[in-house]
Amino acid sequence: MAVNKATAVLLLGAIASGGGAAYFTDDYINNRVKSEEERLSSKYKPVKIVVAKSNLRIGDVLSYENLAIREMPNSYIHAAAVRSENADSVVGKRVMQSLNAGESLLSNFLASKTNSGFSNLIEKDQRGLTFPVDIVSSMSGLLRPGDKIDLMVTLRDGKVVTLPLLKNVSILATGGIVDDEGRISENGTYQTITISVSPVNAAKITHARDIGSVTVVLRSGKDEGKAAAGNELSEQITINNLLGKTKNKSKRYPKVDIIVGG
Repeated sequence: MAVNKATAVLLLGAIASGGGAAYFTDDYINNRVKSEEERLSSKYKPVKIVVAKSNLRIGDVLSYENLAIREMPNSYIHAAAVRSENADSVVGKRVMQSLNAGESLLSNFLASKTNSGFSNLIEKDQRGLTFPVDIVSSMSGLLRPGDKIDLMVTLRDGKVVTLPLLKNVSILATGGIVDDEGRISENGTYQTITISVSPVNAAKITHARDIGSVTVVLRSGKDEGKAAAGNELSEQITINNLLGKTKNKSKRYPKVDIIVGG
């Protein structure tokens, strides 16, 4: 009989232990599930941000007409994205980066001052220089703000020489008005471009235009500014080396004395 009581006590203890383990295991699982649900809920929680309602180009002024509010999952929102509660604070500011319709507006895309002028699109210690271009130099009107160009200068002082003037120059604006589709309005051409250069380079371009002609060369959009060696013009081009030819140098022979007579 004593054995049966001991067996019963052990059995009850085992049942109690199993029940407790099951309880704590179930509680642990529930807590993990709840924690994961909260994490996913926070990650994909919809957040309202400010986006471009229409295509915006560099220098455009933000308004209630060209901005909109959209919801996006929290995990897909850029840290610098402008939230809907701050929409009023960006109205009247100019954008320093082109945006397509639907793209989120980032705080670092904005000029520092409300209703700031074009000068705020120019980086610190740089200058905006505008000079005229013809149909050839403007790539038949295909240059756009944000493009990178090289400048070549051709001098005519006794002999004609062409050499690089500046490389990897940013275009701030092309003359005329650019519509929302990025095309040139009116007749599709413009007479000037505005570039961002240092004060010294601005003086170089001004002087080069006064004593010669400046030609614009469009760089590839995939060029990071460091072309492979030998791929860029690094020397002056003249008529002598235009086709890879150099002047022929006559071969010299040692002098021989000739004695005539006795």
